[in-house]
Amino acid sequence: MKDDLLALDQGSTSSRAMIFNHQGRLKAHSQVKLSTLLPKPGWVEHNPKQLLSSQLSAVKQVLTQLGRHSRAPIALGITNQRSTILLWERATGRTLTPAISWQDRRASELCRSLSHPSSSETADRIRQKTGLRLTPYYAAPKLAWLLEHIPGTRKRAERGELLCGTVNTYLIWHLTDGKIHVTDHTNAARMLLMNLSTLNWDQELLTLFGIPGQILPRIASTCEYFGDAKIGNHQIPIFCSIGDQQAASVGLGCIEKGDLTLNYGTGGFLLLNTGNQPQSQPGLLTSMAWSSPKKVSYLLEGTVNSVGSALDWLRGSLGIFKSVGEIPRLYKQSKHPVFVIPSLAGLGAPHWREDVPTLFFNIHRETQRADLVRGMVDGIAFLMMDILQAMKTSDLNQFGRLRAGGGLANFDVLLQFQADLFQSPIKRPLNVEATALGAAFLAGLGSGVWSDPLQIHEMVKKGKIFRPKISKQKADQLYHQWKKLLNLCLQ
Repeated sequence: MKDDLLALDQGSTSSRAMIFNHQGRLKAHSQVKLSTLLPKPGWVEHNPKQLLSSQLSAVKQVLTQLGRHSRAPIALGITNQRSTILLWERATGRTLTPAISWQDRRASELCRSLSHPSSSETADRIRQKTGLRLTPYYAAPKLAWLLEHIPGTRKRAERGELLCGTVNTYLIWHLTDGKIHVTDHTNAARMLLMNLSTLNWDQELLTLFGIPGQILPRIASTCEYFGDAKIGNHQIPIFCSIGDQQAASVGLGCIEKGDLTLNYGTGGFLLLNTGNQPQSQPGLLTSMAWSSPKKVSYLLEGTVNSVGSALDWLRGSLGIFKSVGEIPRLYKQSKHPVFVIPSLAGLGAPHWREDVPTLFFNIHRETQRADLVRGMVDGIAFLMMDILQAMKTSDLNQFGRLRAGGGLANFDVLLQFQADLFQSPIKRPLNVEATALGAAFLAGLGSGVWSDPLQIHEMVKKGKIFRPKISKQKADQLYHQWKKLLNLCLQ
């Protein structure tokens, strides 16, 4: 029992807690649903009390599963939805606003004003410093909007009465009874406020967004001691804080230079580990992979904005199917190809266009609902192919491991078509929910359960490999057909 690790995985739709043993085997798991609030068009929020209570409830449930006589886990790792921001009182912990989701776009006008052609140098400067594009999805524009629109908050912030943070910071603050106000490199890097060169908050960016530095948390490595979490009668040391996509990459074993991670969730992500040096590439994001006091690792990232959300739209809004479990069967029943541009939340990397709607091509009398499902699944894979093509122009055009995770990676039809397009084998480890495992592993690394990051490979060596089943010529033909339709949409 002494080597058990606890991981908290706070996401957009649920809060989860998992316990792993020293071999990376899952021993206990709990999941509590988190509601999403949509008060206005473009606004996406969570109730802060529910966010916290759902996570604490999941933790208590998972500890109960171990039994009352079991010893507490040796360390805790936290992973979270990135760029969701909260603002609360230093003295009481009372939140002043809802948790503003990473999906929220209320700060769009602010971003447009800063990226206007007359001030385009500003957007370029932000990208040079942070590795990110200026968009409303990141935390700084949201925080600037809150300070501008919530009466009295700016003056209170300047007096040091308020604190802010992404979800990891909020959880750590509450778990440590308000003693620790901290974030880590991966979450700080998604706020548009951290300089990738110095790994500290950048005063020029703070001034640009009008954010008082005293409300920001201290920045730490992803893998170090953050303080003790008080959970019931237990005190469990926190040894990891990391963004969900980076945690998934670690949990899939993609921790070395050249490794590629495919993660299919609400959105889709393709991450390329670039080692100890950051790389910049047109259309892609530069960010942190993970870090310790002795090691810093960077990545290139491409985002598909709508993956799980696109399929959920087919289910909920259009009624194409009743359960996501029907997707593989419907996919295989498709007889009439449909090409789809899945852009319910706009196009992500490498295009970054918010004005492109979701479009269906080649619809005719013979088209069935199975064809629409297959078109959407294939469209997701085509967008991932676009990102891979952008990565191939980087210095790291020879890739290492390619592994897939996330809930939708359970669909063989998606991974098979992705392998066909990539013309490369894709491995799906037995545990596709790698996010929590990545956080647990880094917590174990920080606490001394493991001594070498490469030990993660022993935990993910089993799995299924998807190999290309069509020729490169056929794959290229399909991709170019879809690409012609995409280019029409981009004009």
